[in-house]
Formats: sequence, structure tokens, C-alpha cells
Amino acid sequence: MKISLQWIERPGMLKRMWNVFVGIMVVLVAVDFFIPHEHTHLVFETIPGFSAVYGFVACVALVLVAKILRRVCKRDMNYYD
Repeated sequence: MKISLQWIERPGMLKRMWNVFVGIMVVLVAVDFFIPHEHTHLVFETIPGFSAVYGFVACVALVLVAKILRRVCKRDMNYYD
């Protein structure tokens, strides 16, 4: 059974998907303002939106560290010859 993903290639679909993802992110951060944080370990975990900011910063940090490691671990094309 082959799954068709042609709907992704339609004109304007990337912008629509981007808008949906941003909308979901806004809703999740907004919900964070109304949920009580009763079982936190640290004081700054009670700040609304902290989890979203922390996750974004962690993701950016992983990408930057990966770029640095790529330069450190990169080998020549004929390294194994």
C-alpha cells in the first residue's frame, strides 16, 4: 500500500501548514497561563510560557552544537581509502 503525499506539494500549502503550526504554538502557550503549576521543583518553572521558551532555546542549542560537531568530526572524502 503506497501512501500519497501529493497534497503537500500544492501551491500555498507550506504557508498554510506554517500558519497551523504557529497557531498551535500560540494556543499551547496561552493555555500555559491558565494551568496552575503545583508540582514545580524550581521557582522559574512557575513563569507562564517557560516550557515553550526552554524547549525553543534547547532546540536552537542542539542545532548549534551539531554544526560545531560537524566541523570537528568531518573527514575528507578519501579518508577511508
